[in-house]
Amino acid sequence: MRHSRTLLAILAAYLVLAAGACSHKHLTPETPDTPENYRPVMGNYSEINTTCSEPSGLCLAPNGDGFLVASDANGIHHVTWTGATTSFYNSKIDCEGVTIDPKTKDVYYVFENKQEVHRLVAPDYKKDELLYVVKDVGLGTNDGLEGITWYKDNTLLIGNQKKPVVLITYSLEKGETGRKDLTGSSLMEIADLCYDPVRDVLWIADSKSRTINLCTTEGKVMATYSVSFIDNGEGIYVDHAHSCIWVCDDTTGKIYKINFTNL
Repeated sequence: MRHSRTLLAILAAYLVLAAGACSHKHLTPETPDTPENYRPVMGNYSEINTTCSEPSGLCLAPNGDGFLVASDANGIHHVTWTGATTSFYNSKIDCEGVTIDPKTKDVYYVFENKQEVHRLVAPDYKKDELLYVVKDVGLGTNDGLEGITWYKDNTLLIGNQKKPVVLITYSLEKGETGRKDLTGSSLMEIADLCYDPVRDVLWIADSKSRTINLCTTEGKVMATYSVSFIDNGEGIYVDHAHSCIWVCDDTTGKIYKINFTNL
């Protein structure tokens, strides 16, 4: 009887400790409950060279074999993980941001100055549709549409660079459904956007302050990471498969792979 009580006491103590350990693990950043608890740790970086002129936006390529890269000079390029560069959509436009619908593989891009949002229809990407024109900010300037990212529920998030810094929500069915003026926040500009569906957060590249910023989907900055080693980081893509964030440099044509722990 005494032996049984001893075993029961040991078992009870073990269960208490196990519950405490599970509770502690549940609250650590390794398994965050909400985006507000999520704080990945930036590590070292490496770089790849491309022949893309003035890369200014990044997203995953349709076949997952590298990136689509928006070019200030000549449309959109396909760039492999090692930097091999070919033309994807050749057009002499100021293309500043690019994103892809993960289901249909349609590609969306923004045309600064004219403030246009376009869709390239999969699978051949030869049909170019004008979806929307943002007429009340940035029109005719070099401070206009710079970033675009696929969000969810057939919705895009679109960033106006500055004067003002604006985050626009655009539904493919309903048109513009929301707008957030981020002027006066810690962001100096929106250079590019990348929504992370794994963590339900938005990353914003700010090339003026040389930072990448972890934000809520409404643009509230939760954490800022310095990328002072990048001269003009105008494109950003979050890559969980490689535990890194990629940032392209508009000045040098390089793409930087920045490793993160707990991404």
